[in-house]
Amino acid sequence: MERPQRNKTMISLPELMFKIPGVAKDLPKILTALYYNFTIRPETHISISDVFNKTVLRYPDRNCLYHQDDVWTYKSFNHWVNRLANQFSQMGFKHGDVVAVLLENRPEILAISMAMAKIGCVAALINTSQRNKPLLHSFLLAKPKLVLIGVELIAHFNEIEQALSFPQEAIQLIKHKDISLTNAKWSFFDMDCPSHDVDEPKPTKKIKAKDAHLYIYTSGTTGLPKASVISHGRWIKAYAAFGLTSLRLTPEDILYVPLPFFHATAMLVCWCSVVAGGSAIIMKKKFSVTEFWGDIHKYKATGFGYVGEMCKYLINAPIHPLEHANTLTKMIGNGLRPEIWNDFKKRFGIAQIAEFYASSEGNIAFFNVFNMDATMGFTVTSYAIVAYDQENDCPVLNKRGFMQKVPVNGVGLLLGEINDRYPFDGYTEKHKTEKAILRNVFRKGDAWFNTGDLVRDMGFAHTQFVDRLGDTFRWKSENVSTTEVEGIINQFPGIMESIVYGVQITNYPGRAGMANLILEEHTLKIDLQAFYDFIKDELPTYAIPIFLRISHQTETTSTFKYKKSALKEDGYDCDKIGKEVYVLLDRKYQKVTPKVRDGINEGKYKF
Repeated sequence: MERPQRNKTMISLPELMFKIPGVAKDLPKILTALYYNFTIRPETHISISDVFNKTVLRYPDRNCLYHQDDVWTYKSFNHWVNRLANQFSQMGFKHGDVVAVLLENRPEILAISMAMAKIGCVAALINTSQRNKPLLHSFLLAKPKLVLIGVELIAHFNEIEQALSFPQEAIQLIKHKDISLTNAKWSFFDMDCPSHDVDEPKPTKKIKAKDAHLYIYTSGTTGLPKASVISHGRWIKAYAAFGLTSLRLTPEDILYVPLPFFHATAMLVCWCSVVAGGSAIIMKKKFSVTEFWGDIHKYKATGFGYVGEMCKYLINAPIHPLEHANTLTKMIGNGLRPEIWNDFKKRFGIAQIAEFYASSEGNIAFFNVFNMDATMGFTVTSYAIVAYDQENDCPVLNKRGFMQKVPVNGVGLLLGEINDRYPFDGYTEKHKTEKAILRNVFRKGDAWFNTGDLVRDMGFAHTQFVDRLGDTFRWKSENVSTTEVEGIINQFPGIMESIVYGVQITNYPGRAGMANLILEEHTLKIDLQAFYDFIKDELPTYAIPIFLRISHQTETTSTFKYKKSALKEDGYDCDKIGKEVYVLLDRKYQKVTPKVRDGINEGKYKF
């Protein structure tokens, strides 16, 4: 038996050739995907309905959606969507109008988003983990005509309602079968709308590929999330790439999705994959290690949608009786670490890992089409991996002032070329869209999307994720912007400057936030409990620094940029730092002693 490969960094030609026959049987699907990929332009008249309705017609009586003990066929789900769409039209919704939706994972969020797609309108999917300022900012960015609030989250909305100043008639509640609400301030939205027609709704304007379908909010980190635009064209290309090319589900497949549907992995990647296969999706409220195998057994799920952290929890958990001879054969997601890849496949009997790389706002994606190990896949989009100087936090330029590509097995910054076929839809705020674009990269006048990610060139158009760049790191499956966190921290009295970065914790994917607090000249110390009370109200939980170090000055580069690389190397090691270093445990910052440091490294604490 061949030993599992670990930390694999390159792909060989014989290895690739061996995988090709397994893909060839799905050639008709792949050719259809290529058709969509190469023919859709921003001005193309095409909509999500054109694709979704084909699946409904082909598999009307196949199960489409499971939630708890409820199930919808494609026909019954489509009828619900059409009734909703016709109701929205009767309410005066026209092309481009926005409904903001604050709901936990339940079928209503999927039905509303598809109803909006049918009539050329937009669903702004508000992140349910946001509170206070981040939540307020998300609603304001959406500029909604109607706000729909699940009663389970009404307390979140009450915190910001006065600051929003929306008309009372523009706010409606969505009932929850397990939650009763009396004396409600707002009226209830009719989610069933039985009096409305199940026939296909008619949009007020013909839909184009460039037209917005969803606003999906990037992590935002500091209370300043960005609303990335998912167009009809992006949705259809996701359907082609993830559903027809990468995962290639069949009508017999059932995909278990315990991920939030306000994020693109569930709403775009998993849902599109299911529609492409005429398969079924299981919508779970949230991921639970203890409930995972019971759910897989109950629904006889054949696949699941994942993020790397979820895989880490599963493989670290004790053996569950139901994991033996389970029904799972495939999975789709991102963030599965190369060092546990083969162990995960072997323990749980997974034949296909459709790891991918994409972002809500980006114009580039990689898909593990050939089911290769330890790679985020292959792409047909135009991309480049360019040399990057991490010390000075900038790309390396040649004598002519242009960037230069790394060799095979080299690590560099990933860029996606912006062109008619792969436009950059960007954000609702134009200045933030422009900030993500690099120009004159290889020649005068070209434009490339800056992913902010370091990747390895594995050869044969395959790549491997390495890390986020200095200004962003990934923690708890969210991207954390260091500059935005620094902006919040610097408002606390006694702090002159802060440097935020990510540090690795043993057996945790991504990087935990750490802040170097540079105190003002006459400030000897700060009240750490008051500091925590301040930032917990300003930042989402995943953006709150896990570690702090206190200093009065920090070394900079010749261009006056802080040397984050040295800070990252020190991490939270109290012996190396020689200064005060603290860790957030039980909602209090506590001093890191050698005993505490060793306990963190040995996995005795949970973060």
